[in-house]
Amino acid sequence: MQRLFQVNEEDQAEADRVLDNYLKKKVRDIMYQARVDCVKAYYRKRGESLDDTLARTIELEYEQYKVVRLDWFNDAVWPVLCHYWCSEEFKTKRKIGQECRFSSDDIAQNHGRFYVTILMLLINYFYL
Repeated sequence: MQRLFQVNEEDQAEADRVLDNYLKKKVRDIMYQARVDCVKAYYRKRGESLDDTLARTIELEYEQYKVVRLDWFNDAVWPVLCHYWCSEEFKTKRKIGQECRFSSDDIAQNHGRFYVTILMLLINYFYL
């Protein structure tokens, strides 16, 4: 196994904590983007093209989400995720997140690494 970084043994617990927090946030970001990608796929299937900005504002119904399963989700997980996106819990969290982003003075808000980079970090951390 190839390591990208080395940490002194006395710093390992702190490094693990930082990486764990970072990866949790990135997984949330990936799941957020999955819904946006699903909306775009639904409209693409209908012959329309949306960018992320417009797709973020659209909420689909359960059956609409379900018909455009993203390739990297398996058949068992997809209906559960679609159901979650239609739940009041998700809609409430989404609204709170939007309000926080709109109220932020940080111009770097929502700028991060590309999706593939995050997947590679996750794969390296959990599977290598």
